[in-house]
Amino acid sequence: MTRKKTEIWIDTNIIIYALRTNKDFSPQARQLITAAAEGEYMLKVSPIIVSECVFVLMGKQFNVKKAQVKEALTSFINLKGIECEEKAVIEEALDQFSKKRIDFVDAYLAAHAKAITPAHVITLNVKDFLKLGVTVQTPIELMDIKPNT
Repeated sequence: MTRKKTEIWIDTNIIIYALRTNKDFSPQARQLITAAAEGEYMLKVSPIIVSECVFVLMGKQFNVKKAQVKEALTSFINLKGIECEEKAVIEEALDQFSKKRIDFVDAYLAAHAKAITPAHVITLNVKDFLKLGVTVQTPIELMDIKPNT
């Protein structure tokens, strides 16, 4: 009888230190990833963790470019032993984020809306969502109200 893998949610720092080099923390993170790949664990990743990884990797400490962030995180969530919630949505969001002048959260919301439906977003930031293939309106347009003048 095969033993069920231990499922564990991982935090942003596990991913960051698996992807980047830190003498204190990278060995631990990479050892955990290896153990998961060998079938000992199933490491679960939440979309909010992916979002934080994007923010951290692009921040002052690492200053990673969008295309490299997309490549690194897409590769990570496809590793054996890694299970990412809404994986197809995350992959679409990372792809759109890397190609367009938009932030990851907007790309994620659009990808999520298309996958889960309705593909309809209400925002005050219409221009970014028009790039992402969803129906987009402002609150004024949705509710047919007159703006304050």
